[in-house]
Amino acid sequence: MKRIYTVILILICLLFTSFTPINFNKHNVYEITKELSSDKYRGRLAGDKGNKLAEDYIISQFKKNGLKPLYKDFRQSFEVFVPLIEGECILKVFDSEKKKIKEYKYGEDFKEIISGQSQGGRIYAKLDDKTIKFESRITGESLGNYEYDKRLMKDGVGAVIYSFDRMMRFRSPYKEQVEYKEGLIKISVQTKVLKELEEFKRQGYYIEIQSPVNYKKVKVSNIIGIKEGKDKTLPPIIFSAHLDHVGFDADGVIYSGALDNASGIAMLIEISRALKNTSYDRDIIFAAFNAEEEGLIGSSYFVKNSGLNLKDAEVINFDMVGSKEDVPLSILTSGNRSVFSRSLVELLKEKIKCKNIYQDNSDHASFCYENINAVTFIHDDTSKIHTPKDTIDNIDIDRFENVFNAINIYLESRTKLVYNPVVNQFSFTSVILGYIVALIILESICFIASKRE
Repeated sequence: MKRIYTVILILICLLFTSFTPINFNKHNVYEITKELSSDKYRGRLAGDKGNKLAEDYIISQFKKNGLKPLYKDFRQSFEVFVPLIEGECILKVFDSEKKKIKEYKYGEDFKEIISGQSQGGRIYAKLDDKTIKFESRITGESLGNYEYDKRLMKDGVGAVIYSFDRMMRFRSPYKEQVEYKEGLIKISVQTKVLKELEEFKRQGYYIEIQSPVNYKKVKVSNIIGIKEGKDKTLPPIIFSAHLDHVGFDADGVIYSGALDNASGIAMLIEISRALKNTSYDRDIIFAAFNAEEEGLIGSSYFVKNSGLNLKDAEVINFDMVGSKEDVPLSILTSGNRSVFSRSLVELLKEKIKCKNIYQDNSDHASFCYENINAVTFIHDDTSKIHTPKDTIDNIDIDRFENVFNAINIYLESRTKLVYNPVVNQFSFTSVILGYIVALIILESICFIASKRE
């Protein structure tokens, strides 16, 4: 009879000891997204102090969530050329007597251009083609652009004014990583402004242009943590997201980058927290890559300098998750990794609506180029990215669960959960109360049994 009572006691205690599955919290993702997209981080441009603050914040979260540093202090440092914005951007016109007759409005009439051999500085000169060059359209960042700029500089051109009729409040710090010390002052203006300047040129007027671009090499860091698995012979799983964004304009307007990509980093951090008290057979690496906006620089550096055997590793990258727009979860990859991405769509199709996209415009591409299976999970809404409108107001908290459900399905298919002793937030109290209630119930059973005897 005592054995029966003992078994009953154990069963009752287990009922009150709340062992739970992986506990993902969408509200944590939202709050982290809100934090990293706040003005405190200044748009997180690589090389800016706001970017360094974001690095520090992610390290603190990785530590809190029990990850071990893959490198010293979690930092894998590298250098990258970045077009920083320092100082004012000015466009003024003066008559032949040097009297100011027009001052244009930054962000509406004109803006600096960072493509090609752009460099900051000031020029005051007569509106003459030998010094000031007018261009009917902007060419994007390319190596050919640098060669063209060098020819202009050789011909004595000091500044180039481009016609640009699209929204001025857009930023991209993408650069070909070409090193140069001297460059051209480059701005874009609305077509109507270009026509006015051409008229001022005919009148022999003067122009003052000041560009805030400071193109220089800076040191930044990827932030890499690891959750070690039990079987070191198995290839790792890598979860990643890029921590950087595009910064701010010369007049202080900040590009918050909530969707792109505070949301991806928030998802990465919350997954590390949700898995804190679990143990898997495979290593799981959590990588916050830097300088993605400059051309996937951080992820490329990691792939080539990780010190790990990445053969047969699999990578799930998070970029732009949680959009309010009605777009499906997409699995983004390079064409040479289509088999892997299609297998994920097949794996998820019964529970998650998703589709494949084949592009090389996020950090998955750095792995795909080295024949490593990698994809990006993305809610592919580009309507506000790289503009000041990409704020926390456009984030849908409920869509984070959709992304995590996909990750949970993926983990179940790729890993073996060795140990998961997760007790919920009321666990200690629950256990004590459980034992007290169990003892009361057991005593009652014993009392009833003794009466019957």
